[in-house]
Amino acid sequence: MRYLRASRDPVYSQREIAKKLHVSKSTYARYERGELIPPLWFLHQVAVFYGVSVGVLLSKELGKE
Repeated sequence: MRYLRASRDPVYSQREIAKKLHVSKSTYARYERGELIPPLWFLHQVAVFYGVSVGVLLSKELGKE
């Protein structure tokens, strides 16, 4: 998710994105770092927010490994 956040103009902070997606900043940061696996409902919210499909989001996440 970090690549999506960093690729946007303006670049939102983790705190701003977390607030928009209704999760805590620490939870969002842990999703970005790969410490937690985000639930499907959250991936859907991220996809809608950034205007991408969940499939694209998952392929980008899987491509980082």
